[in-house]
Amino acid sequence: MPIFWRPQFRIGHDDIDNDHRYLILLINTVELVLRFPDDPRNVEAALTELRRYAQYHFEREERIQIAYGYIHIDQHKNEHRELLGEIDALAQRLSATLEDPDGGVEGVKAQSAEITAFLRKWLVDHVMKTDMKLVPLFRKTALR
Repeated sequence: MPIFWRPQFRIGHDDIDNDHRYLILLINTVELVLRFPDDPRNVEAALTELRRYAQYHFEREERIQIAYGYIHIDQHKNEHRELLGEIDALAQRLSATLEDPDGGVEGVKAQSAEITAFLRKWLVDHVMKTDMKLVPLFRKTALR
């Protein structure tokens, strides 16, 4: 089941909110190609794009935090690095499954529900628990 953007995800900075919308689209794409992994290149391409854009987003978000004087940026950066590491581990696991003669496409299908649940939780938890801490920062500067 895909994730849909909800107003509760909005943190109040257009660039970050738009990035989150695109990350939702990418996670939905990963879910689709995992459910129908007939061409392993699609699985690899979807995960590569998710990883690439997540890194781009994290770097942009960190630059914005610096510009706004966010005092917890080091903690936030560490969480970003952990999340990228989790995506890397996931991609390696899927690659190994695809290459395994006993795994292959069927092995990927067997893991698809677990992987997509992880990715949904990863994004929603990060936005709702970590990024929401930025909301007061953006409100405060908007009131100036």
